[in-house]
Amino acid sequence: MQRRYRNISDLKTNESARAIAFDDSELACKLTSMGLLPGTRIEMIRKSPFGNAYYVKADGVRLALRQEEAASIFLEM
Repeated sequence: MQRRYRNISDLKTNESARAIAFDDSELACKLTSMGLLPGTRIEMIRKSPFGNAYYVKADGVRLALRQEEAASIFLEM
């Protein structure tokens, strides 16, 4: 079965996509308080060397996200 969504780990450097939903309700509260809302354009700035964190730009605001936080954000295809 093929996924019908992407998440931040699927983005390449300088690639962007729009957030459409969150998987985890607890992390959703944290992410929305950081300004990451459904509809927000997220751009990959860079990945950490070991791939367990991501540095992204969300509507002009730069954020560092842990792997579990990034995996809970569904992006448009």
